[in-house]
Amino acid sequence: MSALPLVGTSYTGPTGAMGVYTYFERLAQGLRQMMAGSRKFNLGVFSRDDIASLTPECAAISGIPHVMDVDKAEVEKILKS
Repeated sequence: MSALPLVGTSYTGPTGAMGVYTYFERLAQGLRQMMAGSRKFNLGVFSRDDIASLTPECAAISGIPHVMDVDKAEVEKILKS
């Protein structure tokens, strides 16, 4: 799955390229884990409703609801009943 050389061999390419490759591999793995956690295994069915912002600043910039506000209406409904 990995395009980098096997352990024990030396990589002689630019170190910046290795850093960018590693960053995108980690990003891809995180996305796969998040999609598996929500039981959506196809990127086409994964939407912005499946994610939440972890900080208020991120919510303000992205328009994705803050993690504390995602299910706020449902929680209020449960608490009032």
